[in-house]
Amino acid sequence: MESDLSIKRPMMKMKNKGSERVTVMVLSGPDSPIRDFQVSLRLIKFCFTFLCIALVAVGAVAYYVLQEYIDDRVILASLVEENDSLTDTTRNQAVMISELQHFAGNMMNKIEEIESLNSEVRSKVGLEEAFDGDDQIVAGYMVSRGESVLDQINTTVNEEMDTLEDLMQELLNMDLKMTEQTMELLYLKDDVDKQLAFEAALPSLWPMDGIFISSFGTRKNPFGRGTEFHQGIDIANKTGTKIKSAGDGVVTFAGYKSGWGNMVLISHGYGYVSQYAHCSKINVLEGQVVSKGEVIASCGSTGRTTGPHLHYGIQLKGVFIDPMKVLITGGAK
Repeated sequence: MESDLSIKRPMMKMKNKGSERVTVMVLSGPDSPIRDFQVSLRLIKFCFTFLCIALVAVGAVAYYVLQEYIDDRVILASLVEENDSLTDTTRNQAVMISELQHFAGNMMNKIEEIESLNSEVRSKVGLEEAFDGDDQIVAGYMVSRGESVLDQINTTVNEEMDTLEDLMQELLNMDLKMTEQTMELLYLKDDVDKQLAFEAALPSLWPMDGIFISSFGTRKNPFGRGTEFHQGIDIANKTGTKIKSAGDGVVTFAGYKSGWGNMVLISHGYGYVSQYAHCSKINVLEGQVVSKGEVIASCGSTGRTTGPHLHYGIQLKGVFIDPMKVLITGGAK
């Protein structure tokens, strides 16, 4: 009997342990009756465990979602910053492209100026114009006249330049070189103009066709005995033969002078003055600007002379010099 009881007690304890319950009392209000109900302790433990697991799961999901959100915000901020950077870069590139277009226009004008100056200088010195197929150098670049100079320079630059900054720097260098080349051509043109002005003013053109009858220097006196110093040369021809200015200049005297008859003096600058004496007729006035080869008088025999001829003399800085040193060859016979 005792042995049976001792065996059954543990089983009863196990049964009581599994059937433990918790009484829950609910009070709705002061006048409401108290309601109570019992809940299994195991169910409470299960619910508590489930709730903890759920909270952990929700926390993990929330952490993951929050982390994703933070990462997305970081990426978005990075994209916004990159977009702002690209916008600034695009804006800067637009400004540089505008500057490049401005430079291109200025360079085209300078190229046209260089070509114009080059053509003008070549024409002034009597050189032939470069043919369309001929190459020329502009700002250090060998270019062909067969196509646009700027296009060829752009092609050369595009092959060598990688960035807009490099291109801008190269264009600045080219602009500087073209400016230097333009200045050199301007200086050359100025030198050429001065030389041409000197050559035009130099009384080197034979003033009249005819026969050379008397040279510069000491000669036999045609009016008597002995010798005299002849201050010019004599060219004989019939009365009325046209007399031309030997160079560009300004008429400083046009009238009659004892011994010389009707005479014209022309100042050519550079210290040169030319003299035309014994004229039958004068065609210019004092102060008149005349060009080389312009008719200024007619041959005659006024003044102290033995017949119709032109006395032509040249002064250099107030001293008569031999006109043959200035006159070009192929004049009077």
